[in-house]
Order: sequence, then C-alpha cells, then structure tokens
Amino acid sequence: MNAALERPSPTRRDTTDTIVQGSLAVTTAGAPDTATLSSPTKEAVVPLAREGGARAWLVVLGSFFIHSFAFAPTEYVFGIFEHHYQNIFPDATASSIAFVGTTGSSVTYLAGFLAGIVADRFGFRITAFIGAIIMTVSLILASFATQLWHLYLTQGILFGIGSSLAYYPAIAAPSHYFSKKRGLATGLAVSGVGAGGLVLAPLTHSLIDKVDIFWTLRILAALCLVMCGGASMFIVEKKEHLDPNGSVSEQRQGIEEKDQEYGSASLETRMETEKTPFFEALKVFKDPRFLSLSLAELAASVGFLIPLYYMQTYSVFINLSADQGALILGLSNGASFAGRILLGLISDYVSNAKVLLFCSWATAFAVLVLWMVSRTFPTMLLMGLMFGFFAGGYVSLVPVAVAESFGTKQMASTIGLMYAAGGLGMLGGAPLAGFLLDVTLPNTSYLPVILTAGVTMLLGALCISCWAYLNRKASRARMEAH
Repeated sequence: MNAALERPSPTRRDTTDTIVQGSLAVTTAGAPDTATLSSPTKEAVVPLAREGGARAWLVVLGSFFIHSFAFAPTEYVFGIFEHHYQNIFPDATASSIAFVGTTGSSVTYLAGFLAGIVADRFGFRITAFIGAIIMTVSLILASFATQLWHLYLTQGILFGIGSSLAYYPAIAAPSHYFSKKRGLATGLAVSGVGAGGLVLAPLTHSLIDKVDIFWTLRILAALCLVMCGGASMFIVEKKEHLDPNGSVSEQRQGIEEKDQEYGSASLETRMETEKTPFFEALKVFKDPRFLSLSLAELAASVGFLIPLYYMQTYSVFINLSADQGALILGLSNGASFAGRILLGLISDYVSNAKVLLFCSWATAFAVLVLWMVSRTFPTMLLMGLMFGFFAGGYVSLVPVAVAESFGTKQMASTIGLMYAAGGLGMLGGAPLAGFLLDVTLPNTSYLPVILTAGVTMLLGALCISCWAYLNRKASRARMEAH
C-alpha cells in the first residue's frame, strides 16, 4: 500500500492531541479516536483503544483476588504457621523453619523472569490458571507433611512456582489498560495482598486452633482454587501497549483487523505479533534505571519478610499474648491494603517517583526506629501499621515505576527479571534473621534481627533515590529530544 488510508476528521471534539514515538504517530480527539502508523513507504489509520472501561476493571478485580492469596502462605500469614511449626517440629531451629516461607517467596521471585516470558509468550490467562492449580496442589501436599523437608518441597518450592505463574500476569495486566489512572489501578490490584492478609491472618489462626494446622492447609487449598482459579479468567493482556512516553504500539493482528474494517488491503508492517525472546528481554540490563530498581529490590527484600515473619514471635517475646501478636500482624496487613490503594491514588496526582521515594524511606524508619523501641502493645501496633501502610505503597508503586520507565511491552518479563533480584534477597533475609536469633540463645535478643531488616531497607531507599534521579534525567532528555 503506497497511499495513506484516510478517514473523515472526527467532529465530536475540537481539541486534538498528537503523540509521536519513532515512526508511530497517535492522534486523539478528546477521547482517543485514531492512530496513524507511519513508515518510509506505508501509512495506516487505526482506532486507538480507550483507557479503562468495564473489561479493564474486571482485569483489576481478577488481579486483586490473585494477589489476595498468592503470597499469604509464604509471607503475610507465614508468621502464624511458623509459630505452630515450632511446636510440631521442636528440634528444628528458628532459621530452618523460617526457610520454608523464605523458599516459597524466593522461588516466586526467582522464577519470575521465566514466568514472565511464559505469560508474554502463551498468554496471561492460561499462565495464571496453571499457577492457581499448582498452588492448590502444593497446599494439599503440604497438609500431609511429616518432616520439615516435606514443607520445603510443597509449601516452599512448589507453591512458589505456582505463585510465580499466577502473580506476574496479574501484576502486569492492569498497566495494559491504564495510563492516567495506572497508579490507582495497580494500587487496587495489589491491595489484594493486604486484604487477603487482613482476612487470612485471623482466619488461619482460628482454623489452626479449631481443626489443626494440616486441615487448615486443606481449607486454604480449597480457597485458593476458588479465588485464584476463578480470578485467572479475568487476567487477559491487551493487544496494544503504551510506551514510556504514552504513545501506542499496536500488534499486527489489530492493525490488519482495522485495515479490513476500512475496506483496504492487508497492511504489511514491521510491527509483528510480539513474542519475548530470552536474550531480547535481557537488554533491559543496559539501562541504569533498571539496575537501580533491581538493586533496590535486592536490598529491601532482605529485610521485607523479617517483620512479617517475626512480628508475632517478637510480640510474645515482649510478653504480649499470641492473640495480640496475630492481631498486630492482621492489622498490619490491613494497613498494607489501605496503603496500596491510597498511595497509588496519590501517585496519579503528585508523582509516582516522589511517592515511591517517600514510601521507601518511611518503611525503613518504621523498622529501624519504631520496631527498635517497641516494648508495649501500642508501640508495636504503631510499628505494624506504619510498616504495613508504607511497605504496601512501595510494593504497589514499583510496577508503576517499571511501566513509566520501560513501557508495557514485555512488562511481565521485565518485572519478573527485576523481582528475581528480590528473590535472592528474600532467600537470605528471614533465614539470616533466624540464625541471628539462634546465636543469641539462651539470652534471646531481637536487636540483630531488627538491625538487619532496618539497614537493608535503608539501602533499598538509597537505591530508589538513585532511580528517581536517573528517571528524572531520562524524562528531561526525552522532552528535549521532542
């Protein structure tokens, strides 16, 4: 096709905005209406998809339910499991028991790059559904464990694989449908973690007291199948991607469909159906912003699980009841739920980089200062609430930072690659804390544990500061180029 395809100019709106990225020019009239693809010899006009809509919010809902369960048995309620596993396996050390949850969390993140590639290659829905099935099977198998290493294989490795396959499509999908409200959409999606923790922490504690820990695992397996399996049906990627500056790239299939709609011949274009080659995805390592985010994940993840795993046991250590410890953990998860939504919403109006930066420093303060001085229920509750709120905001805003810095194309694999660094941190964080706790026996001291968590989160905040500077510099360079 040598001539441009033409349509009558839109009359519904008077205001027209044009966004240009490379050879792609996007023209919108108020609500997005047309997109023009230019090349040295070819040009086409295709409709530009509207942001949001009912389908988009269903994607957010599905992501919410997957988030509500995908991390619960290995992170947000594992502190409750850990307390009871110490009674079931009295000869096991604190670090060896903590390694069960750490293994699950680490595998979730370490397998993220491959899970992201699978999702980008075969589709988000089928990948998330397979992940839900694997998580369900892993919890059923864990309920028959008679030795600690059985839990490493089931609640640890197998659950982590399933969680990874379900999580990365769920975290990437909302950004495919939103740009202006990306912070809110992502915040609502990942707030499922806080909501799940708020509900599952007291539920797990109550079930263990009533039916024992193994039947609790089976009940949680049934919940996983219903919640995550059903929610995976809503996790569908979009055929359209937003680049970092807001322009749009369409897949060949979408262009050909619209080409036929306007009565033209098939359009040959360089924009082929997107697959994610392994080495192509690795090119993101050349960007210093990606390295800064990855180092932030590596450092912060060392300390992130420590409060979640030891908040309840520390509460008992300072002579609070186990019920009070479970309440603090549950309310911390509730604060995480609120932080993910509110801070995500604020980031849409202020600046994602500024809010993310504040969250990283506030989380470090909550652990390094507040936890250090907590000796009573009110101070411990304050620490749990502040940690949950700002850590929740941090978790929800990192995927937004990825989308803003690198676009939504191949987003699942990009996030997976970055979170793999976080997996390395998680693999060592909680077991290291358990080891430090063991070496203080018989005069148990949590000081080394708190310092480890706080200092590593402080290093993570410094890396986020570096990313914010580099991202601001890149944005200015992009504006000057245009």
